[in-house]
Amino acid sequence: MYAFHGLVNNHGYALGVSGDVLMAVTLGVLAQLEKGKVQVNYTTATSGLKHNWITAVVPVDGEWMVGTYGAGVLGLDRSGHFHSFENATGAIEVNPNAMLVTGSHVFAGTLGKGLYVYERDSGRWFVMDRGLPSANVTALALANGYLYVGTDNGLVRVRERTVHP
Repeated sequence: MYAFHGLVNNHGYALGVSGDVLMAVTLGVLAQLEKGKVQVNYTTATSGLKHNWITAVVPVDGEWMVGTYGAGVLGLDRSGHFHSFENATGAIEVNPNAMLVTGSHVFAGTLGKGLYVYERDSGRWFVMDRGLPSANVTALALANGYLYVGTDNGLVRVRERTVHP
């Protein structure tokens, strides 16, 4: 797919998928595609998106969480409206593709502010920075109950069930 097919830009940064819906992040735009066709392009000019530099997008509980480089994490509901999250929306840079969804959490790696953690049961965000080799969290993975957190100063392994405020 190219701009010719309805994308605003050809440079792809991040992708998220849920069912038949693909969210494609290109330079300055979050595009929602269904069955291979662009349905809507979200920008700061056309929506409640707070920052055009989008770095990650993940499906969570029927909506999307959108990581930005400068406005933190925003929610995008099914009706196409963006909303802020207490403690996770603001002057925060989410690193490229540094978001991970598990059965109980959403994790967002940031530039210099540690790991932002969303508890899906409570609907609350908190910051985890203790025990990290660096506050610049660049990569995330989950395997066998362990969360692996990549930073610019090494990797740390944490049992997911022990992650709490």
